[in-house]
Amino acid sequence: MEEIDHVAHAVWDVSDALDKIDAADGFENVWTLESDKWQYETAYNLMGSTMFTLIAPTSDESFIADYLEQNGEGLHHIGVNVSDLDAAVEQLTGAGGEVIMEDTVPGVRTEATLHPKTLFGLQLQLIEWHDDVGPTALDHIEAMRDAATDNRV
Repeated sequence: MEEIDHVAHAVWDVSDALDKIDAADGFENVWTLESDKWQYETAYNLMGSTMFTLIAPTSDESFIADYLEQNGEGLHHIGVNVSDLDAAVEQLTGAGGEVIMEDTVPGVRTEATLHPKTLFGLQLQLIEWHDDVGPTALDHIEAMRDAATDNRV
């Protein structure tokens, strides 16, 4: 694992959360995506040079709704950048980790999310960014926005 890519916070309502946090010095909402595939909305934000996302369910069937029902609003996961996703997954599953979700955004990134029991309650999302995507949080947000425009998300 190379570095933290983002911190994701689960909320019931993205708009409400943005209204409350938008006043924070150094906070910038860059873009918001609604995913029909995963049934949630993600607000991509920058706090300085760090990505901070807010995720909220868009249906009662969303895994985010299940999470919120069980845990309430709060930290959902931490995304970390890896240079070789397969090797990172192999290492962590070899140590007892369990992958609970995998996804690919063609030309942008491939990811695998580990069950929270793997790391003492921390849900970790491993992300391997495509070579054409720049290294900064803003680069990552813009790559996801481009993918959404092209219907790859």
